[in-house]
Amino acid sequence: MIDKKPTYEGDIRGKIERFDERDMIFARQDLVRYFGEDSPQFQRYFEAHPELKEFHINLSKKTPLGGINLSDSPMFKAQFKIIDLIGSEEMVDGQPALKRISFSPKRAALKVKETALLYGADIVGIGPLKQEWTYSHVGATGGDQAGYQPWGTLIDLSRHSHAVAMGFRMDLDLLSSAPSFPTMLASAQAYSISAWTAVRLADYIRQLGYEARAHHFSNYQVLAVPAAVDCGLGELSRAGYLLTKKFGLGVRLSVVTTDLPMEHDEPVDISVGSFCEQCMICADECPSSAIPGGEKSLHDGLLKWKLDEKKCYAYWHVNGTDCGICMAVCPWTKPSTPFHKMSAQIASIKGPHQRFMAWAERAVYGKHKPKRNPKFIE
Repeated sequence: MIDKKPTYEGDIRGKIERFDERDMIFARQDLVRYFGEDSPQFQRYFEAHPELKEFHINLSKKTPLGGINLSDSPMFKAQFKIIDLIGSEEMVDGQPALKRISFSPKRAALKVKETALLYGADIVGIGPLKQEWTYSHVGATGGDQAGYQPWGTLIDLSRHSHAVAMGFRMDLDLLSSAPSFPTMLASAQAYSISAWTAVRLADYIRQLGYEARAHHFSNYQVLAVPAAVDCGLGELSRAGYLLTKKFGLGVRLSVVTTDLPMEHDEPVDISVGSFCEQCMICADECPSSAIPGGEKSLHDGLLKWKLDEKKCYAYWHVNGTDCGICMAVCPWTKPSTPFHKMSAQIASIKGPHQRFMAWAERAVYGKHKPKRNPKFIE
């Protein structure tokens, strides 16, 4: 196995505790949306966290995602409906075949990665599944809907030691409309392909005789971004998303965890930390000031730029979309032209020239101006 360490290890300042999915902002909002204020889940959670109750009740009264474009919202709702259908435990997990097919770790990695690309992934990497990146409890269940593990269920993935992280490029034409409605279609499209790919890849591995679980938008049991960092897809950015050398911030992620022995990819060092220190474009452009503009701060044992998720999510419900401005304005999130590829290569080398790259971005593209909606969208 490869011994190269991910760059975040230099920022670890204490023990990293497993994150409870019930504390994720989307899961907290689900307590209002799906469970209701009279449910025992709602009462139990907000008795323990009374400071959050008013925020989420007020948020439920604001514009729902897609609510501004009522005639177009079915475009993304149809995609998320399918994602929910393939998010049940029956779809993401299952019993492996009784007979195992043996490969060398190198051969297994090759087969799994090429199959992931065949199924729809744009980038894929394999790495260790670190247990600190697994959720401690189930929190996002859509109201304990049938086929899903109940809210509060303990999560145990200790039998899985390997992770396959996959990235799916978002449509840049749609993303460039941020924060308008088309950016939601870009998210939905990438998430739907990521879910479908993860479910099929996990089933493929189970048919080889090994345990495998898909983790996608409707049913994650792992934190996708740090898992993807460990698998060599990119690094954590100032905006809180995974920044990849090839696609910038414009990717959505899914993961498959398994006990199939596979050769691991090296974590990458594309100097995201030093670039984000000198760039600041996403923080300057963020309409809710949710992206920090200063230095990294300590959160749960790790120095990082901590997104203010309450400000970010509240803006979504004011605007009626999932925003996406930070992804659209990132200098790395540009069409894969020869010029951009050369620029990305230069930007991935630490140094003062990275500040110039950010200035050049401003000189060429200027302040963000949302692209006009496609003709088929109101």
